[in-house]
Amino acid sequence: MAQGPEPTPRDTWDNPVEFLLSCISMSVGLGNVWRFPFVAYENGGGAFLIPYLVVLYFIGKPMYFLEMALGQFSSYGQVKIWTAVPFFKGGNKI
Repeated sequence: MAQGPEPTPRDTWDNPVEFLLSCISMSVGLGNVWRFPFVAYENGGGAFLIPYLVVLYFIGKPMYFLEMALGQFSSYGQVKIWTAVPFFKGGNKI
């Protein structure tokens, strides 16, 4: 059987801390850091933080992990992976 060219080796992180910091820096922008205290104050202060952290932990982090895992599995970027399923591209009517 004829085999195609061998795939190029994938890059890896040297240190798990570098990977974690990269994920955090991609998730949190400077605008969020400046805006969050104001949003928390406007929505009830400390009482706002409890539901915010619950939603972040149980919905936000798993979605971020899903995008990252699918992107690594398919060798696409985290945004481009959603084109694999046309329904998730948006704008399509069922």
